[in-house]
Amino acid sequence: MNALLAAAASESRLAFEHPAWLLALLAALPLALVMRRSLADFPRRQLRLQTVLRTLVLGAVAAALAGPSLRRPARAVSAVALVDVSDSVSDQAIAFANGAVAALGRAAAAHGDPKPRVVRFGARAEELITDGEPVARLPAPAGEATDLALAVGFGAGLADATAIPRLLLISDGVPTRGDLASTGERLRDRGTALYALALPSDSRGDVAVVGLTAPDDVRARTPFRVDVRLLADRATEARVRLDGAGDPHVAIDEPEQTLALAPGATTATFTVRITEPGTATLHVRATAAGGDRHPANDEGVLAIATERDPRVLCLEGTPAASGSFARALAAEHIAADVRSARGLGRDADFGRYDLVVLADVPRAMLPDPTLAALETFVRQGGGLLVAGGTQSFGPGGYTTTRLESMLPVRLDQPDKREEATLALALVIDRSGSMSGPKMELTKEAARATAEALPSSDQIAVIVFDSAATPVVRLQRAANRQRILSDIARIGASGGTNILSGLREAVDELLPAHARKKHIILLSDGQSPYEEIPDLVDAATAARITISAVGVGDGADQTLLKMVATRGGGRFYHTRDPASIPRIFSRETSELGDRSIVERPTSVRVAKRVAALAGVAVESAPALGGYVVTRPRPQTEQILATGDGAPLYARWQLGLGQVAAWTSDLGARWAATWSRWPPYEKLWSQVARATMRRRAAAHFPLRATRSGDLVRLTVDAVGADDRFLVGLEGSAQVIAVSPGRPPAPPRTLPMAETAPGRYEASFHPDIETGALLFSATLAEGTAPAAAASGRMTLPFAPELRPHPPAAPGGPAQPGQEGPALLAATAARTGGRLISDVADLYEDGPDRRETQQPLRTPILLAAALLFVADVFFRRVRLPRDD
Repeated sequence: MNALLAAAASESRLAFEHPAWLLALLAALPLALVMRRSLADFPRRQLRLQTVLRTLVLGAVAAALAGPSLRRPARAVSAVALVDVSDSVSDQAIAFANGAVAALGRAAAAHGDPKPRVVRFGARAEELITDGEPVARLPAPAGEATDLALAVGFGAGLADATAIPRLLLISDGVPTRGDLASTGERLRDRGTALYALALPSDSRGDVAVVGLTAPDDVRARTPFRVDVRLLADRATEARVRLDGAGDPHVAIDEPEQTLALAPGATTATFTVRITEPGTATLHVRATAAGGDRHPANDEGVLAIATERDPRVLCLEGTPAASGSFARALAAEHIAADVRSARGLGRDADFGRYDLVVLADVPRAMLPDPTLAALETFVRQGGGLLVAGGTQSFGPGGYTTTRLESMLPVRLDQPDKREEATLALALVIDRSGSMSGPKMELTKEAARATAEALPSSDQIAVIVFDSAATPVVRLQRAANRQRILSDIARIGASGGTNILSGLREAVDELLPAHARKKHIILLSDGQSPYEEIPDLVDAATAARITISAVGVGDGADQTLLKMVATRGGGRFYHTRDPASIPRIFSRETSELGDRSIVERPTSVRVAKRVAALAGVAVESAPALGGYVVTRPRPQTEQILATGDGAPLYARWQLGLGQVAAWTSDLGARWAATWSRWPPYEKLWSQVARATMRRRAAAHFPLRATRSGDLVRLTVDAVGADDRFLVGLEGSAQVIAVSPGRPPAPPRTLPMAETAPGRYEASFHPDIETGALLFSATLAEGTAPAAAASGRMTLPFAPELRPHPPAAPGGPAQPGQEGPALLAATAARTGGRLISDVADLYEDGPDRRETQQPLRTPILLAAALLFVADVFFRRVRLPRDD
């Protein structure tokens, strides 16, 4: 023991930050001079003692200021074991690592050193606190990556700085992220040695699907090639199968192949055909002969978006209103879905269509939510074609509605004379049997009728039960707000007395000044006949016509038919109350003669556009009629009638286009046009010019992946080889996972990072699967260019096979496994070891520990100061 202490003492040395002897000398000289001339009456020996004490106090303070420390060589080793538990490490390798950690603990105890600290790591690192706890895998998804640099930096912070810090990295040496070389440089600068222990490799081979590729331009019903890239870490045989993930529209020639794989990459080629436009998913699985180390990397997914054929939605107000138009589009390979506007519903979805056509649809069939959805569809790029008819435009009740604001034509007509064209009285049964939906639909029909009338026309609304009540006195339709408010207050109650309602209506219309006077009677019940025929005859003599509407089986059809026949009007019977608005709309539209022109009408070209290319419109047969409208100042008027009224006009609304065709689509006025030979070509060109616009240029979208970051790049170059600069770019990303429906699109802004180059980057929401990209570059509101692309995310990078390096190949940057561990350890002064006991061998990382002495010196100075004060207060006896 004495020999060990002597050896330790011989290796210890005292060091100062500043020259302490100079400070002590400067403090002692003045005290020596003062002692010789002291005025205190103390014995000489007490004065000498005081001088010595004060000199010692000042010397101690000076020594403390000099920063003394005792340096001696460090002998203990502070070990930190870093264990790789990522997904690429097998269970057998983790068991081997646990044995190495236990052996490291025994070696530390044998050398009398502290217990080693243990860290497990994958994508992140954490210390195991419980003593003797076996090293297990990290919870997902921390095992899907290996960050050796993070683990080494974390372990360096746990080492004891007063001992010899040494790190033991137990890993397969295959990082997927981090910069291990830079971390090794920092360890070398700190004097921390890194030792490495390579985990044993799995004896089983591994085959992985690392990518699927297809041409950028894939069209429906056209065969294309799909390349499946496989990676094997040794020579083997594998069966590769490609399927459409259950999609019946995907056809594959020879969907299964058996390949002999060499170490490295091999490509399997398949021929695929997608029979319907849209998004298709291809799924591939590789099965290696004799088993596989990582089954999770044996599958891959590729999503392919084929450009779909244009789709048109034709909404009809009456059956067959767009029949010839839809047949014309079909002849030109444009798919058209023909539906009744009545069954559209309030939550209409127009997004899957490129063009919506309204064929003679009255206002009553399109509620406000539907018109709002239609406007959103157009403003986001869709096309809208509104065709005329007796129930469309102004006669259909669209004056002052949302649709009129969307149209390129105005629906109101200038008043050319003081006299009203029409004086209309609505006589509505409000008896108790009309309560509920019937009354609400009747009120809706009355409101639509009031809105459809020109401002100069007149309207009255009379309701009757046992007696008649004028809800709206005869007045100009221009007072729409007041009229609509009065109609809204109508309620159902009481009996049924048709005579009282008719008499009140006739009294309202007799003094009116109008070219036409008409009554619409609506009832669902029975009423006495007395005096009704005489009243109808009197009304007819006064040139007042009467139409009648019977609702339900309880209506007195005999009475109502008699009223309509003797009154010179029309009789309607319906069992469905939902048809009441349509009946009112039809009846009203056939009364006015200023909004509809029904006579042979010639067509002339007002402006030549691409939609008329190759069509001799001048030779077209005459139309049978049209709806009178007026063009707006910004409207592009293309076809006009002989008297200059708009026939075909269009304009831009948001990103979409709205076109107005004021005649019909062949049911009544354009019947001769449907037999005209250029009819199909004309309407297909008009439809293509109006529907959702495609970008003028299409570019490939390149996608690259770095770690968990995906970067999208589009290089936009015009036809004149000039960069397309100053555009606003956005990209949509759709993630497709195996066995799950595609996720909702994710929109990213694309910034212009160089002339004509637009980029975006993001972190994918999925680990494995496929990504579909579509980008739009717009100049203002007009699309200028588009781009599309795709990417496969086959598996976590941690599970990538690692074929042996080619002989003579470069060690960096593709260096992996034991070679990487050995190179990094050598850079720090450590090495690759096979026995963990080597961690405690003598190495070049010997260091000194430094123990500061400032605190004990200051404590001694304080004690000396107390002694000095004592001897200045107590006199010692003299020598004599």
